[in-house]
This record gives sequence, structure tokens and C-alpha cells, in this order.
Amino acid sequence: MTIRSAKTRLPRARLVALLSLVALLVAVIFAVGMATSSASDKAVGTTVVVPVTGMSCVSCAATIKRTVKNIDGVSNVEVSLAARTMRVTYTPARVSPDRIVAAVNALGYQAGTPVEAK
Repeated sequence: MTIRSAKTRLPRARLVALLSLVALLVAVIFAVGMATSSASDKAVGTTVVVPVTGMSCVSCAATIKRTVKNIDGVSNVEVSLAARTMRVTYTPARVSPDRIVAAVNALGYQAGTPVEAK
């Protein structure tokens, strides 16, 4: 009875080890894919600076940043409450500056004309 029990546990242990290995490989592939995606977005990305009026607190700036960052094609957003601007890096093939401005305006702020960053 002990031998039989040991035989049934051995395949389970191998199965657990195999599943762990598969999970690890999937995690590595996902991480590499994300790193490649981020690098390619930045390589072909365009950065613009957009004036934003109507921001009065850190919460306003955080709301704008979160909203713009969630737009498909936007890879980076920096919002400056002091300067009343946002700096956005995006992939032109996936999103336009007009879409970014419209998203900010929809929140109730007034986004100005985007100017390409130097």
C-alpha cells in the first residue's frame, strides 16, 4: 500500500513541477514582451507639451495623468501643476494629439494646442 501511494505521488510531483515551470516561462515571455513593447513605443514615440488650465490641486493633476495614460498609444505622461502643462509621449500611429486634448477637455479642464517637445 505504501509503494502504491508513492507511485501516485510521483506523477503529481512531476505535474506540479511542470506546471510551475510553464508558469515561470509564461511570466518571462510576458515580461520580455512588455519590455519590447515599451521600448518600441518610446523608439517611435512623439512627445508633445500641452498647456492645461483649470488644474487647482494635486488631485486634478493625478486625474489628468491617469486618464491620459489609459489612452491606447500613450506611453508616458508627466503633469506639472506648477507649470500648468502636461508632457505626453505617444505613438502617432495609435493616437492623435487631438484625442489626447479631447480626453482632458472631457474631464472639465481646458487643454491648449500641443507643441512638439524639444
